[in-house]
This record gives sequence, structure tokens and C-alpha cells, in this order.
Amino acid sequence: MPSNFHVARADLNFEAGFSEPEFALFRDTAELLRQLFKRLEPHGARLSEIRVERGAGSAADFHVLCYLFNFWMTIRIRVDRIEIICSEFPRDYAEKFSAAIVDTLGAISSFRGDLSFRAYALVIGLHGSVDGISTEKFLSRFATNIPTGLGPSVGSGTVIYFGPANERQMCALTVDRSAVVQDALFVRTHVVWDAKRVESQNLPKIADAFVRQALTEIGLQLPQ
Repeated sequence: MPSNFHVARADLNFEAGFSEPEFALFRDTAELLRQLFKRLEPHGARLSEIRVERGAGSAADFHVLCYLFNFWMTIRIRVDRIEIICSEFPRDYAEKFSAAIVDTLGAISSFRGDLSFRAYALVIGLHGSVDGISTEKFLSRFATNIPTGLGPSVGSGTVIYFGPANERQMCALTVDRSAVVQDALFVRTHVVWDAKRVESQNLPKIADAFVRQALTEIGLQLPQ
């Protein structure tokens, strides 16, 4: 029976890579901004928090930047990908954040009907406590044959990588001590999906199922 994992803090990083660089994406910046604002205004987008960033002037630097949810979500639309970073990912905001991500993808797809995505990558970091067991004890399940000549061990961590399965191109699972929440366990799931096999509107459901499966595989579950 999996143990309850009580999440105290979470963060999210999402990336949608284009099949190839879309150098014409910013040819009509006004229309791009219109489509983006139309889709994101229901999520609280404000004109003062959407701008064009030119950086040092290179194609890689140029992007449209948008903040949502009181700066918890940062969206960057670049010539080759969409990046979305959530510095905070509260559980009660999960549906709102997911809807904003899907609408961001929808805005770009509406603007460039011929644009195709190559892959979707998602990294979710969870910091929390496990019922009935300390972080050190839980981590000891995954680390064996620890060197003894470097001093007393104060903890361990593990990263496990997995190959393609179904629509996933790869995934990885990290379990470690949290560097953010005192005495907490840190679990990070990293997954890359083939965008040709996953519909963007289904990403929230698929992502939720993957995270829950990954936690179950290491003996954890999110409380209902």
C-alpha cells in the first residue's frame, strides 16, 4: 500500500518544441499578441505583463514574454519552442495552470495553422513529507553499497532513467533530500512525450496520470 506524500511545495517546467524553427513566427507580432491575449485574458493576462524581449538581438534571444497568476507562471514564446515555468505550483491551482498552458499552445496553433510540435517535455518537482517514515529512511530504500571511507553518510539520492514507452520518448525519476523544505523529501518527474501521438488538450490528464503512476512506482501516493 503506497504511503501518503504530503506536498508542501511544488514547481513545474513545461516545454513544447516546434518540429523546426519558425522564423516567420514574429513576422506579424501584432496579430501574435492579439491571439495570445485573447486566449490568456480569461486567465488574468494583463497588457502590462506581456511584452516583446529582444535580448542581444539573436534569433535565439527574441521572444514574447507573458506573466500570469501573480508572476507564478512565466511564458516565453521563442522561434523554436514555447517555455512555461511555474515557480510555484499549488495543488488548488493545478486545473487553472493546466488550462492556461493548453490555451497558450492553442493560441500559437491558431496563429500559425501550419505549425507542428515535435515534443512536449514536463518536469514537476515535489517537496513534502511521507507518512510514517523519515526522509532519510525512505531514501535508504534506493541507495545501496554506500562508500564508507569519505565520512559518515548524511543522506542519499537516486536518479533513474527510462526509455521509450507508449507515447513517451523518455522519462526520469529523481528522489532526494529537499534543498528547499527542511527535512522534506524531493521527488522530480521528468517526461518527454511525442507530440504527434499526444493531443495538446489531453496533456493535463496524461500528465496527472503519469505523475501519479511515477509516485506509485516508488511507494507513494497523493492524499485525496
